Amino acid sequence: MFWLGLFSDSSPNNAPDRGVGGASGGSSMVDDPDAMAKRQDGADITRFLGGEAEGFDVLMNRYRSRAYGVALSLTGNHDDAMDAMQKAFIRVSRALPRFRLEEPFFPWLYRIVRNAALNQKRDEKRHYGDTPLEWVREGDGRPSPLQDTLADEVRTRLWAAIQDLPDEMRDVFVMYHFEGMKYREIAQVCDIPLGTVMSRLHGARLRLRGSAGLEDLS
Repeated sequence: MFWLGLFSDSSPNNAPDRGVGGASGGSSMVDDPDAMAKRQDGADITRFLGGEAEGFDVLMNRYRSRAYGVALSLTGNHDDAMDAMQKAFIRVSRALPRFRLEEPFFPWLYRIVRNAALNQKRDEKRHYGDTPLEWVREGDGRPSPLQDTLADEVRTRLWAAIQDLPDEMRDVFVMYHFEGMKYREIAQVCDIPLGTVMSRLHGARLRLRGSAGLEDLS
């Protein structure tokens, strides 16, 4: 069934992380995607702080799709997600001088977007929109893996169920399934132990199976 990947622990981003000195023996920091991303982000941040506005534009464009997915998952509709993103990006531009370049950028950005989205949700209190998962796309415009696997009818039920999850479960579920983040990355963002990440994700899956009527699809 196509739901196996969503509600099981066999997703690709659950694979163990490979260190610099992994089994291949020939890998280096140059080959490490995390290290490459950190260098790219650091270079753009440095450009922006040095007076080049384009550095900020490039940085935000790199994470715009992921930030939108986070905001949408928390606000429930396109308009509020866009408003939250705009507020978050303004906060990012003001806070960047305090960002530590040795740290990964996305976990820091995630916390700002999350706070902006939750504030937006409390302020607006609108109905959930009917366009949620269609808007979550990869950076190159391709549909996200989650969008590819969701049928229309089930997607509607799942989206409503995601909105009803406790905040801490929804955060972990969104980061893992929407953003493709690894357990260790989620633990870093949420400042919780690795075991707590796994238990919250498991709890979210169990709740979604029942509340969205997906028992027979897993």
